[in-house]
Amino acid sequence: MREKNLNFNKPKIFKFFQDKKFAKISKISNSILKTFGNDKEIYKIIILSEINEKNLDRALIVSEKLLLLIDDAETNYIHGNILKLQNKFKEAIIFYKKAIDYRKDFFEAYNNLASSQKKIGLTDEAFENYNNSIKINDNNLEAYYNLGNLLYDEKKFDEASTCYNQVIKINENFPKSYLLLGQIKSAQGNFEDAKEYFLKAIDKDKYLTEAYVYYVNTRKINKNDKIISKLEELINIKDLKSKCYQESFYALSKIYFDIGKIDEGFKLLKKSKNIKLRSSDFTINAEKNHSIKVKEYFFNNKILKLKNIDTNLIPIFVLGMPRSGTSLIEQIISTHSKVYGAGELTFLPEIMHLSSWDKNTDSKTFLQNIRKEYLLKISKLNIKQKYIVDKNPFNFLYVGFILKAMPEAKIVHMHRNPMAVCWSNYKANFFDNVGMDYAHRLETIAEFYLIYNGIMKFWKELYPDCLINIDYDKFVTNSEKNSKSLVKSIGLEWEDKISRFSENERVVVTNSLLQVRSKVYKNSSQDWLKFKKHLSPIIEILKKNKIIFS
Repeated sequence: MREKNLNFNKPKIFKFFQDKKFAKISKISNSILKTFGNDKEIYKIIILSEINEKNLDRALIVSEKLLLLIDDAETNYIHGNILKLQNKFKEAIIFYKKAIDYRKDFFEAYNNLASSQKKIGLTDEAFENYNNSIKINDNNLEAYYNLGNLLYDEKKFDEASTCYNQVIKINENFPKSYLLLGQIKSAQGNFEDAKEYFLKAIDKDKYLTEAYVYYVNTRKINKNDKIISKLEELINIKDLKSKCYQESFYALSKIYFDIGKIDEGFKLLKKSKNIKLRSSDFTINAEKNHSIKVKEYFFNNKILKLKNIDTNLIPIFVLGMPRSGTSLIEQIISTHSKVYGAGELTFLPEIMHLSSWDKNTDSKTFLQNIRKEYLLKISKLNIKQKYIVDKNPFNFLYVGFILKAMPEAKIVHMHRNPMAVCWSNYKANFFDNVGMDYAHRLETIAEFYLIYNGIMKFWKELYPDCLINIDYDKFVTNSEKNSKSLVKSIGLEWEDKISRFSENERVVVTNSLLQVRSKVYKNSSQDWLKFKKHLSPIIEILKKNKIIFS
């Protein structure tokens, strides 16, 4: 039926909308606007229908027409929302501010303004506007939740907890707040309280599969745990979102490993990884080419070490292959009173990415910029200690740049049994971690290990006396003796409390958070042997490249 022959009226259109016939409204939208072209409510219905149909460009066109008709607070707010959905955050901010200019008590606009500001890194402004939204409406669940997430990202966990608890006070059936409170308790080492929050989140929403993942990763599961039947039921439900299947398979695989069902667990783990691979465009060649460019840069350029440096703040870079023991070493070092453990900072990779380092031949100016930018970012953490640990493992790519730009820095290189570290990468929950796409296939894990091994060999040959090299397996055989040696190598005096590093109350946000709260497990590098028959692709690649493991 052609639009011009349609017989409709306003109540009929509203009924379509009420019945969620968004596609129908979208199809006849031009005729509707010809008939009701001056009706704001009709415009809103069409815009919302187009948004529901994911026709964002069409929604924006209709919204622009509405703005020409009525330039008020709500219309600007609607337009800002469409731009926000299109990830046009800078443009969205303009319209949210216009909406607020028209209506100073528009708390929803303040909230969405803050969310857009957060997306482009304006965290101070976002913080202010979330609070503005809450001041206007202290029953504003969404603003409290968003502010909590901002504070969580800033590692202000106590303040974030206050926000999440306020969300629950407003609406006790808000499962994600329980999940995030559980994550905070886990990061603080309070696993029992975390457990209760995770179970509460699952109770409120059985499809919140992220809660299952956190639950199983913060404890060893026994065969009588009720969570098993919940997960087994979930994986047999048809038409779940792929993320739900992915996380359910992963959580159940970890449980099966815990209770000794190795083959069943590995099958589920592979299923989980394969789901992630479907949405990944990762290629190992890009990683290989990057490492080659780094080596070539140091071959082709004379790079002089910076002099006359300020040593008021000394970075300690703990690096290596992910899952090689970097979290353990950070926990030990940061127990010292003069050391702050900052976790996995993304500062250096971000600086290197934006610097066009591979095209820069003025090494002195280039190094000065690296130093300036990195220390500036560090200073914003407002730490009191003289030493700060950056344990981003991927900094292994930039060892040479660190040594030249920050000669006062200490570099601790962790290495571990190749098979142990490869298996640990595969079994870890790295689904949402940036830069970890290689960890979803056995073959690419092995290839990535070769990249890591090759560039670390390059750095050791180039700067043989500049690294503190630690063999994880040797270290854990006598952790106290080796910790003393490590602390001395950094240039610090021993403190007795370091031997009780597992009691360190610093917040730990890492896949290894359970391990760093536990006593050293001396035989962990042999665990891979239980899975040996499943790991043949890794074994073959490592053997072919003469990588020794036992």
